[in-house]
Amino acid sequence: MSRDQQSFVPGEISSAWNPLQVSVYADYLALLSAKNPVVVVEDILALDGELLLARTALIDQKNIAYLKNKTLARPLAHSIHIERLISADDLLQHLLDTIRSTEYFQSLAERKHPLSSLTPVCAMLSNLPLVQQFITVMAAQMNDLYQRTLCVSLWSLYIAQEMRLPAHDSGEIFWAAITHDVGILHLDPQILNKTDELTADDWQYVQSHVDISTKILLDIPGLSPAIITAVSEHHERCDGTGYPLAKVESELSIPGQILAVADAIVGIYFNRFKAQGRRWREVIPVLEMNRAAYLYRSCDIVTTMILRSELPLPNLVSGSGVPEFAERMLQQNFHLQNWFSQLRDCLISVGYTHGDRKLHALQNVVLHIATTFKGSMLFKEDLRESLESMASEESISISEVVADASLVQQEMAFHLQRLSRMMQMYISSGEGKDPKITKRLEEGFAKISGLIK
Repeated sequence: MSRDQQSFVPGEISSAWNPLQVSVYADYLALLSAKNPVVVVEDILALDGELLLARTALIDQKNIAYLKNKTLARPLAHSIHIERLISADDLLQHLLDTIRSTEYFQSLAERKHPLSSLTPVCAMLSNLPLVQQFITVMAAQMNDLYQRTLCVSLWSLYIAQEMRLPAHDSGEIFWAAITHDVGILHLDPQILNKTDELTADDWQYVQSHVDISTKILLDIPGLSPAIITAVSEHHERCDGTGYPLAKVESELSIPGQILAVADAIVGIYFNRFKAQGRRWREVIPVLEMNRAAYLYRSCDIVTTMILRSELPLPNLVSGSGVPEFAERMLQQNFHLQNWFSQLRDCLISVGYTHGDRKLHALQNVVLHIATTFKGSMLFKEDLRESLESMASEESISISEVVADASLVQQEMAFHLQRLSRMMQMYISSGEGKDPKITKRLEEGFAKISGLIK
């Protein structure tokens, strides 16, 4: 793809975030400065020309407190320098450490993707001082996010290489992955780290990181439109159920969809599997349930890559724990089918002639769930019989089919939670075109809310 083929329209970005206001990112800089000095290299001026901080001043908590509530003439990141930045060699080493400490990536590198392929893409960092700054701050202050970013970058590069894209294009997809979440550095950590259920407003706030990342990247010299477009699309989905613009497959770029699937599988693994000591192999059933949302070719490639690594499924449970496990699955199946039926009935009852794009997106999700899961093993009679047999202690081990079904259950619960959340956000936004439809959805959601776990 040429640079001319991929372009981003700045007017599509939300104006809710102002890069000239001092944000949470400044607090991260002050914390970092205690160990790795952050110095003003260009006078920091207010929008009206007032000198706020002179060149050579140290970015510390006192000076950041002084800058709060001021509107700057330039974004703060453009006026400071961090003494020890992550270099191209550092980034390469961090990626190598990720590969060597991860069974899956190590196996993949041995079979198909030599470590030497990382050197040329990392070299570009030397030409991107602002990106160096952002990933240095991320690694120091949000290291979990940085580790995930490294994984997303490896996946994105490997998928692009498997698709035999030109080296230049593969490199751009890698850099889209490295920069896709820089907007999170500007979000309130109290909301990001909430342990209780996020409200609809909280979710909208978290989703704003896409717009913020895009706006930041538009101001970085040396980044191509293809990179920025991919970042702007990394939460869009082929079936129109993504955000921020609910684009569909024909409106999306190839780099954006490669980044989308890479980011999704890393999220699945880190959020649901890693803490339980489970393996990348278990991502496959989850990915299969989401084929309508992602570029089909990239889904096939991911599945092939994981299977090529020859990592087996772990044994979820055996012996005396089997009956209880099977009983839980039976109960969960009943709960999920009831939850799905309520959501489906509520959303389909309002018809399809309302002309509301956001409501159509909700209805697309429920249709996707119906198509995907009705044909899955969760609804098959032989699975129910297998579970009932295990629950009555007639079995002492769990078959691979049941193990995969357990993953599918988790994925269905995830989709139902996501759809319920989207529905709640739609209702609370006040953007519904027809008050009667909104009222009907409110009444339906009141019944559904008791089923949400």
